[in-house]
Amino acid sequence: PRGLEQSTGGAWGTRDVCQGPVGLLIALGQTAPLRDVIIRVFRAQNARGDWPQSFEFYPREFRGGQNDSHGDVIFWPVLALAEYLAVTGDASLFAEQISFIDDHGTTTGEPLLEHVRRALAIIKTSTVPGTPLPAYGHGDWNDSLQPADPQLAARLASTWTATLKVQALRALAGSLRTVSSLLEGQTAVDAARFAHPSERMAGGTAEAMRRLLIRDGVLAGYGLFADDGSIEHLVH
Repeated sequence: PRGLEQSTGGAWGTRDVCQGPVGLLIALGQTAPLRDVIIRVFRAQNARGDWPQSFEFYPREFRGGQNDSHGDVIFWPVLALAEYLAVTGDASLFAEQISFIDDHGTTTGEPLLEHVRRALAIIKTSTVPGTPLPAYGHGDWNDSLQPADPQLAARLASTWTATLKVQALRALAGSLRTVSSLLEGQTAVDAARFAHPSERMAGGTAEAMRRLLIRDGVLAGYGLFADDGSIEHLVH
């Protein structure tokens, strides 16, 4: 996967595009290309609500059945959107009709808030059983730490991903509340409404990190949750 600087050399990595490049465009005040990036990223969202690890830059190369991704990837587009809205207050983005990717390729366009709704639904369910902590899935930022056992994917929590979840959802909640005052009708109501579960999930995750992932006053790198409720703290 490539970043913004190599659009013709390979696929865009979802994380690679939403991390440094978004921050750079914000710092440079380049909101027009940033808006284009946000729309392109949300146009690559799977119809089920998450994002693939990488996606093709050109729409004509989009294919159905976009693959899975590391457990942190879904939070990067959410954070990028929140940061864009925070610096621009761009209410016009909510009028855009943005397609998804399903098993057959691109779908018909849907409002931005439908993309947000599906992402939040996936985030809510993709957790370690019995906790609000994000499940490790196929990995986190460290590409060398791929789970060898499917149980690790379901029962391992990365504190790095959990921290990102809190940051992304708190930023989204704040931006949606701010922009909702600039919107009209049902769109304004929905934007404000989605802020509540975002803030709630962020708060619950932060509390779970303090309660479950700190041992002897130190935040562990990972927590492995067993069926009996015990937690093995790794990289600690």
